[in-house]
Amino acid sequence: MRLLRLTVPLAIALAGLSGCVTVAPYQRGLLSRPAMSTDFEASESGFRAHVHDSREGATGGYGSTGGGCGCN
Repeated sequence: MRLLRLTVPLAIALAGLSGCVTVAPYQRGLLSRPAMSTDFEASESGFRAHVHDSREGATGGYGSTGGGCGCN
């Protein structure tokens, strides 16, 4: 039981620290490319909104119409 009391907090601390990372200055240029942006392609976001509306069976306020089948 004592080992469990020590192991669980240590595992939680290691899991929390694994998300911390230092980015070197030469890597920042690579990460700031337009391709790394989530809103890089406007047409892709329209397609994703259509797929989301089709799967949900309702419109999500994007101005598109249709039912759950994916038809317009």
